[in-house]
Amino acid sequence: MRPIRRKQHIQVTEDPQTGRRRILGLSQEEDTLDGGSIDTSLYRHQFFLDCGCDSSRIGGRCFQCGAISCTACHGRCYFCQMPLCLQHSHFLETPTQERIRLCGRCHSQITRKQKFQKIKRTILSFFIQPDSDDE
Repeated sequence: MRPIRRKQHIQVTEDPQTGRRRILGLSQEEDTLDGGSIDTSLYRHQFFLDCGCDSSRIGGRCFQCGAISCTACHGRCYFCQMPLCLQHSHFLETPTQERIRLCGRCHSQITRKQKFQKIKRTILSFFIQPDSDDE
């Protein structure tokens, strides 16, 4: 069995920060001549993404660490729309029981704002008396 033709398909992405290429998928096709017939063999190698999922559907690259995530694990910050992996996502529950994904910067801004509002309410509660209907 002698190969007549070989093809190699490589799916790569390039890291914009380091300039290095990263292989996401690799397939090799080989045509051989055996006994008067041409046989084709196809080999596919699948690499895992940084999120631990297989590389069938790529969602994007995290802006903080450069990790590549699948579409299920990848998301964007609710406020600044920066791409995020699961490791750098902070989730915040809204009063309607909806979970929103935030980057570290937006999460710290919102939690800081919530803490200041609680402190402000506590201080103002000493000066503002609730209305009583007994008078």
